[in-house]
Order: sequence, then structure tokens, then C-alpha cells
Amino acid sequence: MRTRPLIEDGSFERQRGMTVIGMLLLIIVIAFVALIAMKVVPMYVQYFSIKSTIESIRKEPQVAQMSPIDIQNAIQKRFDIGYVDNVQARDLKIRNERSGRVIDLMYEDERELFYGLHVVLKVNESIPLNP
Repeated sequence: MRTRPLIEDGSFERQRGMTVIGMLLLIIVIAFVALIAMKVVPMYVQYFSIKSTIESIRKEPQVAQMSPIDIQNAIQKRFDIGYVDNVQARDLKIRNERSGRVIDLMYEDERELFYGLHVVLKVNESIPLNP
């Protein structure tokens, strides 16, 4: 019977791969990143929904003739369609400047990750209504 000889340089073949502990640590890291992503991504999706709503109002040709209440009503209708919950249109401040009307978008979105650890998104922007 023939035995398998050692590799030519005198060392044994090394096994390669991930240990159970390494795999467990990798799964924990992936789960932690997924948990953070599940809490943070909806905040940004809602923020970009608000921004796109304001951009769509900006592109309307009659926005210069609309009163601030009419602009807020139009924004609120789009917020209702887009399931925007954190901001109401009446919370947006519409002011006049020399260059035209400006919407002040200020709100704060806070979500709990776990055990008292929170993620906060603060938005403080001035968006001109003239395109």
C-alpha cells in the first residue's frame, strides 16, 4: 500500500476557509449593517420625496400667481399621495425675497435603532420657488 508523501518542500497542505467563529462574526456585522439600513434608508426616501414634491411645484407655470396658502394646499395634496408623514405643508414657511418666493424646509426625523440609540435626520433648507 502506498502512502501519500508530503509536499515536496516538506510541509503539510494547509486547509483554507472560514472558521465557524469567523462566519458568526461576519453574520453579526452584516445583521448590524442591515438593521441600520432598514432604519436610515426610509428617512432618506421620505426626504427625497419631499424634495421631489417641492421640485414639482417649482416647475408649475402658475406658481408665481399662487398665494402661499394655495401653494401649501398643492404641496399637501402631493404629500398625501406620496405618503409623507413627518412634514405637513402648513409647517413649510413661504416667504418673499427680492429674487422671488422661497420655501423654508425645516424638520427633524428621529428613529430608534435599539435600546435608546436613535438616528436623527435634521433638515434646514431654503428652496427658491422660481425655477
